[in-house]
Amino acid sequence: MPVKFEIKDQLAKLLATEDLVVEHKDVSTASFNVDSRILILPNWNKASNNVYDMLVGHEVGHALYTPNEDISKYNAPQSYINVTEDARIEKLIKRKFPGLSKNFYKGYWELNEQDFFELEGVELDELALIDRINLYYKGNTDVEFSDDEKIFLEKTGKTETFEEACNIAEEIHSYTRSLESTEGGEEVSASVEVESQDEGGTESGEGDDEGAGDGRPDLGEDDTNYDDMTDEELVDQLDNNPVGGDSHSYEEGITDKSFKENIETLVGQSTGRESTYLEIPSPNLESIVVSTKEVWGYFDKKNNERIANALEYGYNGSYWDPHTTIKDEYDSFKKSAKKEVNYLVKEFECRKSATAYARSTTSRTGVLDTAKLHTYKFNEDIFKKINVIPEGKNNGLIFILDWSGSMHHVIKDTVKQLLNLVWFCRKVNIPFDVYAFTNEWYRNADDDRIPQVPYGELLHQEAVENELVLANYFNLLNVLSSESSLVDFENHCKNLYCLATDSYTYPRLHLSGTPLDETLVTLHALIPDFKKKNGVEKLNVIVLTDGESQSMAYNKIYSKYNEDEEYMSQSGIHYDCILRDRKLGRTYIIDDSYGRMTKPLLTNLSDKFSDVNFIGIRLLSGSDARRFIGSSIGYSYDETDKLMKKWKKEKSIALDNTGYKKYLGMSSSAIANDGEFEVENDATKAQIKRAFVKSRGAKKLNKKILSQFMELIA
Repeated sequence: MPVKFEIKDQLAKLLATEDLVVEHKDVSTASFNVDSRILILPNWNKASNNVYDMLVGHEVGHALYTPNEDISKYNAPQSYINVTEDARIEKLIKRKFPGLSKNFYKGYWELNEQDFFELEGVELDELALIDRINLYYKGNTDVEFSDDEKIFLEKTGKTETFEEACNIAEEIHSYTRSLESTEGGEEVSASVEVESQDEGGTESGEGDDEGAGDGRPDLGEDDTNYDDMTDEELVDQLDNNPVGGDSHSYEEGITDKSFKENIETLVGQSTGRESTYLEIPSPNLESIVVSTKEVWGYFDKKNNERIANALEYGYNGSYWDPHTTIKDEYDSFKKSAKKEVNYLVKEFECRKSATAYARSTTSRTGVLDTAKLHTYKFNEDIFKKINVIPEGKNNGLIFILDWSGSMHHVIKDTVKQLLNLVWFCRKVNIPFDVYAFTNEWYRNADDDRIPQVPYGELLHQEAVENELVLANYFNLLNVLSSESSLVDFENHCKNLYCLATDSYTYPRLHLSGTPLDETLVTLHALIPDFKKKNGVEKLNVIVLTDGESQSMAYNKIYSKYNEDEEYMSQSGIHYDCILRDRKLGRTYIIDDSYGRMTKPLLTNLSDKFSDVNFIGIRLLSGSDARRFIGSSIGYSYDETDKLMKKWKKEKSIALDNTGYKKYLGMSSSAIANDGEFEVENDATKAQIKRAFVKSRGAKKLNKKILSQFMELIA
């Protein structure tokens, strides 16, 4: 089973019991920055889950218990301190989390079976003491120790502080040097060795050979003056001239070196670039959100200009007023929509009452029920009761409307459905806001009041490395709001209907790109703002779109060519990027599909706002249905075929596990069919029958869709 890095990240954070930043990167070894508290783990994708958990536990142990100290003051090689410190931190992390003991046992057993310590053909009793101690505390119980050596073994296992681990490393190193400096390999008692150090830390071990008294090994007869050497020079000499011709120097533990080299083999083939962890920025709502007053003020301004120009050239001004040309159509639609709105109100009230009834409780009042008093001899329940029905939560709705060019063939029908929903909200007093995402408002600005920013600077956020970028030309148009007065709200609905009929007359309100992902990022600020403003407890976010989002970028620091100077620019998001939420302590894998950021962003929103329902409504043509279903469920052909049969029959589909709580796929042609019964005056009986069946089918589908919607939000 492949290792899931996001789960291992969470494991590391849980083990560390602190706000630790965990990053999986394309590196060979793990590292931990004590100051920034960033733990970098390699992609050990060749490791089993037991080995991975053991390695994560080991590195978290270092993060928790290994201080950022200079070890040069200790008279012991790095590998010796590595061994004793590893034994200490693994003991402490297993003490803190006893369940890890099993992972350490199984993990080291697997690595020993794979000869990670390179012991094939090696007699264990010939290994240096530090190597045998290392093997013992890493799960190999076959190693043997003399009585003197067991003292060092036990001391290693009893260390509690970093200083104690370094001190025992010094003692083992000193003992090993004394052994190797003794002619013929005569053993020196461990107790003598430890106790024979004077206050200055110099060794005074007994021995007949010259050089043994100062703790330095006998290097043989040559012209080199070893007495004048520093410790560092002596170490170099020992590395080049090992005692007794043995290729192993006591200055390094060979098992520690072998283990670290072989751990690198658990890292898969390099992808050529490291994983990049992306963060959610803090969006500036003041620059992103365009108020209803601004949107429709611009709309009215352009209309007045059109009428004035028409009058100037002698044309009928009212002909150029969109309100005049669509008045009858809009009034007719609003009248016919009353049926759907009333149906929604009925569904909402029924579901709300049923939910309240299901949550109701019966309580005793403590007051005698006189109607039951005569039954007191055989009935203990003679008290009055009262049904307690809890009050429902305050509901709220945020609608996100796709205002992209690809919506041009369904935008009017989508707006009709949207108006049905906001009229319903208005009727039952549910607060709401409707936002249309666009790339045109800022890009086509001809007003000096619109803020201008220098090239390369960001309008909607601070420029922070590895944060997602909200493009300067991205905006959310607050086209409808429950805060508007009744008169203004009616005008805004009519304006939106006009705009859906002809948006290209208004440059800043053109249908444009699809900044859906930027919108999802902005919801991190928009949702708390809406809930605070409206006192909402239960919020639903409805996204109406017909396609995937355009791509995003993130801030990246680059170095100028042949210069040391760095600068901030932007980079595209690739499959090695990982979305991270530090406050939640969670990461989200970004795949290599088109629109790859949408699902991670939605999942992150659902995790952060667990009391908010995110509902997607995808408008589909017949040819798009299979691709939409396949990409949403993971391209399972059997499951896709099964859902396609349902789609062809019902012209709608509801999908789970897409990032949304529910993703509703709806036929755009079915939405366009409003269920009106229309026939020609000279229609035959067969034509009338077909029209009637078609009308009933459209109404049935529309009711089903509205019922599904109400089930989700009520």
